Amino acid sequence: MRVPGSWSLLLAASFTSGLALAEPAAPAAPSAAQSSEHARQADPAPPSPPEPAPVAPEVAPAAPPSTGEGSATSTTEAGTGAPATPEAAGTSPAQARAQETKPVGTSAAAAEVEPSPDFKRDFRALPLTLEARFGFNARLGSSFDDATDEEHWGASYAFASYFAWRPEFALGLELDHSGLGRVRALTDQTSVDNQYTATGGWLGARVFPIRTERFDFFVNLRVGMVWQHVDSLGTRTVGMSITEPAQSYSCTDWDGPGLGLGGGLGLAYRLGRHFSFVSRLDLNGMRLNDGSLGTCADGIGSVATLGGSVGLAFEFETAPK
Repeated sequence: MRVPGSWSLLLAASFTSGLALAEPAAPAAPSAAQSSEHARQADPAPPSPPEPAPVAPEVAPAAPPSTGEGSATSTTEAGTGAPATPEAAGTSPAQARAQETKPVGTSAAAAEVEPSPDFKRDFRALPLTLEARFGFNARLGSSFDDATDEEHWGASYAFASYFAWRPEFALGLELDHSGLGRVRALTDQTSVDNQYTATGGWLGARVFPIRTERFDFFVNLRVGMVWQHVDSLGTRTVGMSITEPAQSYSCTDWDGPGLGLGGGLGLAYRLGRHFSFVSRLDLNGMRLNDGSLGTCADGIGSVATLGGSVGLAFEFETAPK
């Protein structure tokens, strides 16, 4: 049985397929992978940058000695390099911030500074001061007549010890030896050259209007006994004959004691806890014999002297604390 129009349908289908085979096929679009591959082949790759040099591992600074609250310096955890937190270091966040804002080198400078010496005196320990001084002594005024030639200067040295129980006062003993000068005279065949000195033992008292840890200003008062000494040489005639030549002689003699009074001003500067620099200016009056000192020479009589001296003092405590 034939279906009407089947041949016409077959002819139309074959004609359509023939047209399709006769037209060229459109090229397919390249994929994204193929496009990137083609771009790499067309453009050369840029040179790769050089590899960085290996960096040496950073060495953590040594931590300072730990205190009771723990070190405030940041440390790194072993093997990780991560900074330790304030909780891990045993320090509160506020303390850690305070340590971080501290000026550099403050702790080291404080550790290197030596403590200042302690100059405070403990008067309950009854300090005792020993002094040694050296200086000059000048005799005021003339002790002989106009026919003599006098020298009024001489050297002096002194030793003293003073005991203090309060800052304002001190009591002590002094021993000094001072030159009173030289006397020369020439009459006919008689000549005299006498050298006078005085040695005294004194009871002294000191009052301190100003007394600080390092500086002392004091008034020194003293009373004592003084011995005079003469060293004489010269020439003198023997007998009444003027034809006999004069004979030379030399002798020494002592006389005393005589009363002595003195007053002075003093300064002391402490060089350390035990040592001090001391200076004094003294005015003394001594009542000495002006008669014959045995068979040697005449005494110098009462004199007034002005003396100055400097020296060192050593102070130590005598009573246990």
